[in-house]
Amino acid sequence: MVTTPPTTPPGPSSQTVAQDIPQLFLPTTSKKGTYSPRLYGAATVQFRDRKRKVDQPRFVAFTVPLIAGTRTVDWEGAQPCSVKPADLLKSAPVEAEKQPLPPAAMKLTTFTRWAKNFDRWLARTQRLDLTTKSEPPEQVSLAPIRGGVSVELVAIVWELT
Repeated sequence: MVTTPPTTPPGPSSQTVAQDIPQLFLPTTSKKGTYSPRLYGAATVQFRDRKRKVDQPRFVAFTVPLIAGTRTVDWEGAQPCSVKPADLLKSAPVEAEKQPLPPAAMKLTTFTRWAKNFDRWLARTQRLDLTTKSEPPEQVSLAPIRGGVSVELVAIVWELT
C-alpha cells in the first residue's frame, strides 16, 4: 500500500491531515465566525420494486459534528444537509479560525471506516414510503435495493458558525 504524505488543510490551521482525505467548505453568507469541522456524506439511494412498478433514485446528504475527542462517528445523529457535493467550496469563503479536528479525523484508516459506516447506515435507515394504486390502496415502505447505495462523497467539511 502506498502512503501519501500528510497535508496541511487550507486556512488558518496547523493540523496535518492525510492527503487522501477530502476537505471542503460549506457555502455561507456569514462574514465572520469560526470554522467547525463536520463529516459530510452524500449518496444516491435507489429504490426498486418491480411488482409495484417503482424505480426511484433519491439524493441524500448528511453531516455529523466532529468534536474534540471524536473516535467513532455515530451517523444516527446525522443532520440532513441540502448542499450537494458540486456546491462545496475548495477554499475558505471567509478568513476565520478553525476549531481543532479530532486526531482520529486526520487518519486515513479511521476516515475510511467512517465512510463505510455511512454506506451501511444509509442501506439500513433509508426508506421510500408510498401508497399503492391497487384496490384497496396500501401503505408500503421500501428499503433500498441490494447494492442500491452509491456514495458520491464523504469528506471533512468546514462550517462557518
